[in-house]
Amino acid sequence: MTEILKISNLNKSFNAQEVLKDVSLELKEGEILSILGESGCGKSTLLRIIAGLEVSDSGQIAVKDGVGVAMMFQNYALFPHLNVRENIAFALHQTPKSERNVVIDELLNKFQITQIKDKMVDKISGGQAQRVAFARAVANKEKLLLLDEPFANLDHNLRHTLRVELKQMIKQNGISAIMVTHDKEDAFMLSDKIALIKAGKVLDVDTPKKLYFHPKNLEVARFLGQINHVDNCENLPHEFAQWLKDRNYMFRPEQVIAGDRYEAKVLSARFLGAFYELELEFMGVKFKALINSNCEISDTFKFDLL
Repeated sequence: MTEILKISNLNKSFNAQEVLKDVSLELKEGEILSILGESGCGKSTLLRIIAGLEVSDSGQIAVKDGVGVAMMFQNYALFPHLNVRENIAFALHQTPKSERNVVIDELLNKFQITQIKDKMVDKISGGQAQRVAFARAVANKEKLLLLDEPFANLDHNLRHTLRVELKQMIKQNGISAIMVTHDKEDAFMLSDKIALIKAGKVLDVDTPKKLYFHPKNLEVARFLGQINHVDNCENLPHEFAQWLKDRNYMFRPEQVIAGDRYEAKVLSARFLGAFYELELEFMGVKFKALINSNCEISDTFKFDLL
C-alpha cells in the first residue's frame, strides 16, 4: 500500500512542558490508525498538528501530493442554527452553485440521511449526527480523515453500533483515517493499526491483535489490559515453560482455556456475566484466567494454553 502520511521526529512543548517527544508514525492508503492514550498524553495535540491547527517545534509531517485533510471533532461541531442540508452545504461554499446541490444530494443519499435533511441538528439522534458530520467532512472528497474522540459523548450501546457504521463508511469511501481515543474498545474495533502513546512518547505501533497478545514489553502489555507476568518458571513442565518463554513470560487471562493438559488449584472465582475470572495456582505459579461462565467451577480447574 502507498504511504499517505509520514510523521518524522515530531516535538512539541507548551510553556517548557514537553507534550510530544520525537513522535514518528506512518499511515498507508486505506488504513485506520488509532492513537490510543490517557487524557493529557499528547494525542489531541498530535492530531491538531496534523490538521494544521497547531505548529510543531520540530520534526516533519509529509502528506501525499493531492491529498486533502478533513477533521471530525469530538462533538461533531455541527451548527445548531442550520438544518442537516445546510450543515453539509457549509463545507461546499467554494463549490459552484450549479454543482453544490448535486453533491449535497449525493451525500445525503450515500449516508442515508435524506429523510432528515430539513431537520435542525438538535432534533436528530447521535447516530444521525455522526453521519451528518461524516458527510460534511468528506464533502470535498478529502482522502485523509482525522477523528477526535468520535464516540466520547455517546452511551455504551450507541457507541457499539456507531463504531461499526463509522468503520464501514470509512472503508467503503476509500478514506484513510487517524483517530485519537482513550478507549481501548474504540481502538480495537476500528483500527488496522494502533499507536500507543504515553507522556508524549509512542511506546509501540502494530496491529491490535499483535499488540494485545504479543506485547514487546510489560509496559505495553499493561497499557492494554490485564496481563499475567511470570518471573519464575523453574518448576513448570518444559512445554509450559517454553510457551512462556516464547511470549516473554507474559500472557493474557484469555489465553488460558478449559482443557485436560494441566490442573490448577482455584484460589478465587469472580462471576462477570459472560465470564469467570479465576485466580489459579499451578506448581507454585499464580495467574489469572478468563473463561466462559458456562464452565463448572470447583476447587481445581483443568486447563490448556492458547
